[in-house]
Amino acid sequence: MSASAIKHQPELKEALAARSEIVIHGLQHRNRAVDGDVVVVRLLPRVHWKPVSSNISAQENCVAEVVNDTTNMSDNKPDQNNIESVSVSSSLPCGFVVGIVSRNWRDYVCTYVTKTSEVPLEPKGESGWIIVTPWDRRIPRIRLHTTQISKLSRERFVVRIDSWESNSAYPSGHFVQSLGCIGDLETETQTLLIEHNLAIRSFTDAQIAELAPLSVQRPWKVDPEEVKRRRDLRSPSVSGNLNSEDVLIFSIDPPGCQDVDDALSVQWLPSIVDKYGTEHKRIQLGVHIADVSFFVPSGSYIDSEAKRRSTSIYLADRRYDMLPGLLSGDICSLWSGRDRYAVSVLWEIDMDSFEVLDIWYGRTVIHSSYKLTYEVAQHIYDLITTEEILSSSHKIEDFIKKAGGLETIKKDIPELKDLSMTDCITALDKLSKSISLLVDIASNVRTRRLAKGGLELESVEVRVQFADPETRTGKLEDLIPKEPLAMHNTVAELMIFANHWVARQCVESYPDRSCLRRHPPPRPEFFDELKRCVASRGFVLETDSNLSLANSLENASDPNDPEVNKVIRQLVTRAMTNALYFSTGSPNMTRDQFSHYGLALNLYTHFTSPIRRYADIIVHRLLLASLSDLRSIHKKEDEVTSENTELTIVSKSETEELFTPEDLSRICQHMNEQHWAAQQVQRSSLELFQALFFKDKPVDDPSRYADGIICQLRGTNGFVAFVPRYGIRGAICIKNASGHIAWADYTSSDSGTISWLESVQDMEVERVYSSDKMDCGCLEVRNIKTKENQRYCIFDHIVVKIHVSESVAHGLNLRLELTGRPKSTFKGKASEAQEHLATINTSSCTRVDKTLIEDVHTKDAERRRKRVADDEEHEDVEERSQLIAQLHYPSSFYHRFRKFVRQFKTDDMETT
Repeated sequence: MSASAIKHQPELKEALAARSEIVIHGLQHRNRAVDGDVVVVRLLPRVHWKPVSSNISAQENCVAEVVNDTTNMSDNKPDQNNIESVSVSSSLPCGFVVGIVSRNWRDYVCTYVTKTSEVPLEPKGESGWIIVTPWDRRIPRIRLHTTQISKLSRERFVVRIDSWESNSAYPSGHFVQSLGCIGDLETETQTLLIEHNLAIRSFTDAQIAELAPLSVQRPWKVDPEEVKRRRDLRSPSVSGNLNSEDVLIFSIDPPGCQDVDDALSVQWLPSIVDKYGTEHKRIQLGVHIADVSFFVPSGSYIDSEAKRRSTSIYLADRRYDMLPGLLSGDICSLWSGRDRYAVSVLWEIDMDSFEVLDIWYGRTVIHSSYKLTYEVAQHIYDLITTEEILSSSHKIEDFIKKAGGLETIKKDIPELKDLSMTDCITALDKLSKSISLLVDIASNVRTRRLAKGGLELESVEVRVQFADPETRTGKLEDLIPKEPLAMHNTVAELMIFANHWVARQCVESYPDRSCLRRHPPPRPEFFDELKRCVASRGFVLETDSNLSLANSLENASDPNDPEVNKVIRQLVTRAMTNALYFSTGSPNMTRDQFSHYGLALNLYTHFTSPIRRYADIIVHRLLLASLSDLRSIHKKEDEVTSENTELTIVSKSETEELFTPEDLSRICQHMNEQHWAAQQVQRSSLELFQALFFKDKPVDDPSRYADGIICQLRGTNGFVAFVPRYGIRGAICIKNASGHIAWADYTSSDSGTISWLESVQDMEVERVYSSDKMDCGCLEVRNIKTKENQRYCIFDHIVVKIHVSESVAHGLNLRLELTGRPKSTFKGKASEAQEHLATINTSSCTRVDKTLIEDVHTKDAERRRKRVADDEEHEDVEERSQLIAQLHYPSSFYHRFRKFVRQFKTDDMETT
């Protein structure tokens, strides 16, 4: 039992992380405590402390897990499994439980597994006491009395613990409900939700009744009286108001997104001349967020349910909304072509210095013109240069052809389907200029933030491709890695920008009752092993501050292997602490603790996703209260269950609408727990579908084989490998429990096919280090008889095969098997990088250079112009051809890997 076991209590986990862990060995020392209980522990005398081994255990050998998506560093736990920093000969404190302060028993998903087999058997009797096995391996087995033994042997079911007698080896519990047959997709999905303490239930009649007035008018329309109280950003042709501002607004989201929280706008403003006579160009940048708080009054039934859920839950094949579908997928969602209420932030920015000259917050009415996907927005940004096209009519055909044809354009952007070719091109011209301007602004804002120490950590995201992508049903066709696009960074950076400025406004108005999000600095010892890892490749990781860490990461690049830097950034992510919601009125919180370490911002909050996060609704109310604009809709009658469908708009005071500091602290703690659980169940769901994908593949299907990268050495018997193609990592033994040792055979090919040899006197595995022992060393496999040796070092490439293991009690698990070792990674002696460490000077900080930014933008624009005009130089084309050719050199890893995979193809597959 350790701090890592408290998966649903992030604050407590953070507190415990600042203290040494205590090892509890065995059932007797656990003294009837269950995972999650708060206990009192007495330390054993030092002579009874047991040595810690970092070797891979038989239980974790080959087990793989999905790597979290860590784009915003917001929800990542420290790598508690990383015990390499403790030497093999050292010991951790050992103790035993002497008291239980509080029980944190929950519902447990269990399976009845007979003692003689992992396969449930039909027992002779139907009634009696049985021992059931929890899905969570950390929970002890539970005694259960039942009258339907044969039925339970085929199902997963929920059990609740009642007691644990002092003379019993197992706690006693009772049956709560059946989830369904073992292996059924719905059963396994509900298992994941319950095990992560996420209770999913339908919205009640009382909650739905509050929305009855909104569902009468279909489609829903804005109220003319309410529009008068808001800033109207619609075009006069839409609003019927000649004084409306006519701002081009559009959203950029993943394909199939229904809950559109945010939209963007940008437009040029008249230039201004300062007192020195210098002209300054100005733009207006807008971030427009769905006005959810207008439709969810504080204290309403829907508000209470949203607070309980705290977040929408996104699984691989479905989502569970925080708000009813009428709000999340319709009235609040900023769909294109529809009038919607929003809360907007509008900045006036000097385009020469990129300084904010003025800012406006408030409620607006918007009419989004386009609902773009990231891919379509990126395609527009990369392809379209309409200024030249409009001035040269003969080039229109070339443009349409390059864009995939007019029908393709209208298919990608349905809002253009009724426009003529000329109007379509004109609309694309305006849209593309806006997108290009947004990219430029976001790039500059990002550069400034990174210069202050913002971290660019590597994110891994894999999505499941279904036969029917719209409904996410049907056969699992593929696992698709998320392609990083400039548009992802653009939208993310503008959302970060908005969140930061809203946090500033809230804290200025309500310094003791604002809801912010902080990211504490990681503990220095979490980096100890990582520092040794990067030292193995000649890098130095400086972790004194986020700025020094960011500079170290920027310099830790291997020009011959770009994956090295990506893996290092992922390892840094695993060393990070959790980001947490908190109340600025929390006791013992100082102002310097408000900051966000990963984003390098002194103040940060969540404002941009109120449809799917309750914290954002709280922040909206704080922001609007600071503007004296707290209004929301209410039914005219007190009884929300009545059939009356009339609405009234009610203004509320701060006392009615805002939480006290104490209440806000409790709510923040709950939101942290729910947010953490939602992130973990999302990962578990992806693991389930990845396992289902590989389970249906033939044993030697090529998709089972993938390139792996060693990212951590474990003791003297194995390592942890990361598989970028599928976003998974897992432990791999090179000396297994039976004593066999992995040996790469290069006689038939350079792929290094792995053979498992008996560990006799001629074979041994040893951890070897450089002379100064400043690195993490290598695992060296030695053939004493032939005096050959093979080394496995950090960041070496290997070839793995992905398997699926099945457990009746614990479900499906991914497993990695070492099958190949390309010769290019083989090292017979310590590499030069291990012998000589390259010191990196991080004192020189990259600063924002206006001229450099302009040069980069000019070159990018020239590159895009050449591509559109089909005017690329011969050298440009030749350079690409050479790069492609290098992939197919016999010595390249790509070539050898393809050759290796072909060896495992069947004759039928080769024929196909």
